[in-house]
Amino acid sequence: MNPLIVKLGGSVITDKAKEFSMKRGEIERLAKELTSVDGPLVVVHGGGSFGHPLASEYEIDSGYKDDLQLMGFTLTHHAMQKLNFEVVDSLHGANLLAVSIQPSACTIVRNGRIISIELEPLRKLLDLGFVPVLHGDSVPDLDKGMSILSGDQLVVFLARELKADSVILGVDTDGVCTGDPKQGEKVELIPKITPKSWPRIADSLTPSPVFDVTGGMRRKVEELMKLPEIGIEAQIVNASKPKILEKAINGDKSLGTRIVEGS
Repeated sequence: MNPLIVKLGGSVITDKAKEFSMKRGEIERLAKELTSVDGPLVVVHGGGSFGHPLASEYEIDSGYKDDLQLMGFTLTHHAMQKLNFEVVDSLHGANLLAVSIQPSACTIVRNGRIISIELEPLRKLLDLGFVPVLHGDSVPDLDKGMSILSGDQLVVFLARELKADSVILGVDTDGVCTGDPKQGEKVELIPKITPKSWPRIADSLTPSPVFDVTGGMRRKVEELMKLPEIGIEAQIVNASKPKILEKAINGDKSLGTRIVEGS
């Protein structure tokens, strides 16, 4: 069976307004909802208030410029490991066989883009029934020295290489909207995005009010637009609302925004 890949957004599992503030109850709830997956599962999670502030402070994504960034690189990685431990621990609490995989230990990146990932151990873990859990990370970069690898880029790469059945991104809005609902704007949900409609929609997406080194919603969709051309559907849903992720896992296509091939 081809795996399902689920991304737990940093805005869902942490409070982005407070550094190093996780939403433990939300993580535990999402872990229980993930038990509804019937088949192979790969989980990727974002950094939220653990990864983004440090990555921004030390300008990791700009590449190596001075030795001060070396400490920033390690602090960012360590913060992500702490968050990853909590996610894996919650998955264990839901009786899921979660195993942490550090992207910085198995990924080759050039100018911020993945060149390759050593996937044989991950494939074997899936064969044995384990749930690999990866995360955004600070990574060595062959050109820039160092960069930030987003969970969104990881999701797309893994989906392609593992021939994923589908991809679900859990965020803290109802999907992709015509404006920013967090700012009190009157917005409409965009239920479907295709390669043809995306250029027009992209211009309507506003930057997140909370700094995100991985680019916010627009960058997420830009990454996901690589999937329809290889026959993989992606769905962006509001995982901050109870049972929504579970419903999407169980095949409810009416939720959130679907990214599909078509006109």
